[in-house]
Amino acid sequence: MAEAARPSRKEWLGVWLKERLRYEWLLRRPAPAHLAIANRDERLQASPDGGGQACLWRHTSRLHAPRLQPQLGSRLLHRCLAEAPIRRRAAPLWGDGPPELSVLIGHRGLERLPLLLATLDSLAAQEDVRLECLVIEQDSEPRIADRLPPWVRHIHGPLPDPTAPYNRSHTFNLGARAALAPVLLLHDNDMLVPAGYARRLLERIARGYAVVNPKRFVFYLDEVHSARVLAGSQHYGARPAEAIVQNLEAGGSMAITAEAYAAIGGMDEGFVGWGGEDNEFWDRCLTRPTWIWGYEPIVHLWHRGQPLKHRWDNPNLERARAVMRRPALERIAALRPAPVPGLVSTIIPVHNRSGLLREAVASVLAQDHRPIEIVIVDDGSSDDTGEVADGLAAAHPAIIRVIHQPNGGPGAARQRGLDHSRGEFVQYLDSDDLLLPGKFSAQVEALNRSPEARIAYGPSLEENHSRRPVQRRGPMRATGTPLERLFPLLLLERWWTTSCPLYRRELLDRIGPWQPWINEEDWEYDGRAGAAGAPLVWVPGEVSVRRIHMGDDHLSDRGHLDPRKLGDRARAQDSLLRSALAAGVDRRSSEMARFSRSAFLLSRQCGAAGAEQASERLFQLARHTGSWQRRRRLEFLAYRLLAAVLGWGRAARLSMGVRTRLPPGARQSETMI
Repeated sequence: MAEAARPSRKEWLGVWLKERLRYEWLLRRPAPAHLAIANRDERLQASPDGGGQACLWRHTSRLHAPRLQPQLGSRLLHRCLAEAPIRRRAAPLWGDGPPELSVLIGHRGLERLPLLLATLDSLAAQEDVRLECLVIEQDSEPRIADRLPPWVRHIHGPLPDPTAPYNRSHTFNLGARAALAPVLLLHDNDMLVPAGYARRLLERIARGYAVVNPKRFVFYLDEVHSARVLAGSQHYGARPAEAIVQNLEAGGSMAITAEAYAAIGGMDEGFVGWGGEDNEFWDRCLTRPTWIWGYEPIVHLWHRGQPLKHRWDNPNLERARAVMRRPALERIAALRPAPVPGLVSTIIPVHNRSGLLREAVASVLAQDHRPIEIVIVDDGSSDDTGEVADGLAAAHPAIIRVIHQPNGGPGAARQRGLDHSRGEFVQYLDSDDLLLPGKFSAQVEALNRSPEARIAYGPSLEENHSRRPVQRRGPMRATGTPLERLFPLLLLERWWTTSCPLYRRELLDRIGPWQPWINEEDWEYDGRAGAAGAPLVWVPGEVSVRRIHMGDDHLSDRGHLDPRKLGDRARAQDSLLRSALAAGVDRRSSEMARFSRSAFLLSRQCGAAGAEQASERLFQLARHTGSWQRRRRLEFLAYRLLAAVLGWGRAARLSMGVRTRLPPGARQSETMI
């Protein structure tokens, strides 16, 4: 740790008057109240489950009060370790079976070997989880292999230039390629973790997070205290910590799925020496679903500081500042392997649709364009869909790959497929829809003929299988009309279906991942493409068929009044508006006025269904986009006053009740189109 500045009299007085009582209150309350301890000028955000806290700052900070009153820090350490005790064991007790977590630790030299061995002891004491530990030694020759416990895998990964400074990114990239588990823990060689640490990480990964930063408090022991711990003492609170750092963002210890690690390009090996690489990596991690709410205590063992690490003129930090001026998505695209030229990747998410899946896959295999690949994502099917998908892959091993995952909805499934695709062009195909012959060849040719274009589309048809006889009709919506841009029409409706467009991969890397939503995630996704100004190219031939059928097996089907579904609709409308403004849609255009009416109607529908937060958010969108009209401004003011008196739910139910009694002509003015 860098040396802290000597506290001033003002700081002493501030701790006594403003912080001491808060510490006393939180330390005496039941867990996890102690996790809410922070500096008095900082704001915290509780995690969705209430078991963690995120500090709403730009950079990591130290706790001030324990610097002036060390007994506060000692009590906080005792309280944390009482809830999450650190144990050490020479060898793990977990049974046989594939590892659930791969711990990656980079190392060089002999000076920190005692710290590494103590860290490994705390990892060996992990409970209710099977893990493997890989120590990647970056040295000119292996020096520690015979000193590591037998359960630890040793990888010797020297740099091409043996005189080069330590490259932390290189060690983690080597470890990630050798890891066997689906989840990686990037961990420093000087940090002791609680016995339930790994299990709690995996619990959060299982909830759909690709990245988990669990660190709430890191207790930095001083040299004397660390020496006692290395000698065998497990009395970690015997002396006050030298410093307590909260919510250490990037470095130290964080978990990421192996897929997400590869998808964001791994760590940037352009950083050499110390500092900067963690900050840049963390910035790219935030493009994925990330758990940011710290909840774990970690004990950091003392060692001599690295040269330049905390200095402002550290060339690595200067490089990080320069590199991070580019958007994270651009850096990810530069670090990932280049797409295969000409390859069309088709991504098919599927849930309980074995028969329809066969037909969808057949329509892709029938395309006359080559090369192609198909990535099927079985989204937690409970019938024979997974077996059917595996059978299709066995029949076409050079073309089809299958990924099985717990049910997470269409957005998460499409993103999982995209992460596993390699094509220059990307086709999304819902498992109940069909591609028409010649789609790929026509659209690839159009994109090659128009290098500035990023999306090719064409007329799409529709089949209603709830009626007999089944007939194809179309073109649907605006797919039969040549348009140059997605907006402004996209503000009113998603005017094509998922199977209609063919995207350049370069565009998708630029707009970022699918939202893990269960409703309107596709509209929001195309909104971001529109915000990027993606030029369109139209082909005249019919390209796809959307099939409407009866049943409840849609990936996005969670019930018409599902609060989560309504919340997703509100978030999608919010994102869509931002995308439209970024695309240059006039705030006073007719499209914006119709968007405002639609958002206002949806706000009342959400409120009537009990989704009051979504209702309020949508009302704010409607007012923001429609208040330039005087009549609408008065309408919004009246409804806001009604909501203030009755609440968003009652106001919405009253308004919707009145609306249903209006004649059809009066109601129609409130609809979008």
